[in-house]
Parts: sequence; structure tokens; C-alpha cells
Amino acid sequence: MDYQRLTISGQAIVVAFDMCSSTVVIEELTQGGNVQPLKKFFVELRQFLAKQQGGAAPFDPYKFTGDGWLLLFPADTSGEHLLRFLENLCLYFAVAFRRTLLPHLARKPAVVGISFGIDKGELVPITMQGQQEYVGRAINVACRLQAAVVDKGSSPAYTALVSNRVYTDYLADTTPHRVVKVTRNLRNINAGAEFACRRVWLMRPFAAADESS
Repeated sequence: MDYQRLTISGQAIVVAFDMCSSTVVIEELTQGGNVQPLKKFFVELRQFLAKQQGGAAPFDPYKFTGDGWLLLFPADTSGEHLLRFLENLCLYFAVAFRRTLLPHLARKPAVVGISFGIDKGELVPITMQGQQEYVGRAINVACRLQAAVVDKGSSPAYTALVSNRVYTDYLADTTPHRVVKVTRNLRNINAGAEFACRRVWLMRPFAAADESS
């Protein structure tokens, strides 16, 4: 099963996610000449996303980033369905990593999981070299948020940095998970000023200590 592209126009929710400790995993498997488990893992993750497309929250699996994806959801996606998708993805990743990758590693990485950055905004579809592409601030913000999950020193596993707009519009009344208000300095966003957002723990393990800033 392969996924289908969904054309997005106007406002959209952008979900950026990638694999924690991906460099450690990729380097060990590559140096050992055993990259087949990594290929299998990402093919199966792609198939999982394809299956999820038929669920209650349709999305465009816009771009594979090497160790994760950029996903685009229509702005009218319900918060409940968005949250359920994120939870399902976290659970699938945890099981798939343990089944497909961990048996081939000399030791378990210090951090196992996926991290997310999520924003919402206007996207402009364009065609480049016959491929559907998008431009928009929300893509940049989501990617910067995902990269900033590791800031402040707590584990990024199964957590998301979510813009206040997304949290208020989609998650505030639906999430049962732990949420804290945080700020981040996002490169080339808001001229370097602090960006207020929410950190959401989507699945255990939770951080050992509260993050207050």
C-alpha cells in the first residue's frame, strides 16, 4: 500500500516529525553494513501513514525529510481526530522501533521516540518540476518547533511543541495529556524574539521534571 497525495489550499495544519537519535541509529547500521532494517522500518512507516490516510483525519504526506515527514492537514480537521492520529503514530513508532530496529543495534539509544512541531497557517501550492510543492510560514515554524523540542534539556521523545494558535483551536478542549506553556527562540522566526507555544507530552515517558520556560 502506498499513500496518496492530497491537494491542500489555503489554511492548513503543518505537522513536522522525526525520529529521535536517528543519527546514532543510522551511523551504527551503516558502519556495520546492515542498512536493510532501516529501509524496512521507513517503508513500513510509510505504509502506516498510507493506512492512516483512510481514517478520520485525511492529510497530505507532503515530504519525507530523511528521518521523518512533513504532513499537511486541512484546517477543518477536528482536534479530536488530529490528536488521535498523533497518539496512534507515537504508539506505532514505539512498537515498530522495538520490533524492526532494536534487535540490530548494539545498544538501545539514550532517547527512543519521535518529536513533533505543529503550526497552522496559509499555504500556497506551487508546481515545481512536475511535483506539488508548498510555501508558507507555517511550514518554517513547524520545522523550527520540531527542532526546538530538545531545548531546555528534557527528553524530546513523544512530545510536541505546538503553536498557541494550534493549541487553542484544536487541542485545548481535547487533550488529556500533560501540557506546559513554554517559549523558544526560533531561528529566523519573529526576528529572533521569543515564540510562545505549548509543549504537549503525547505518550510516556514523561519528562523527569517540569519545564517552566
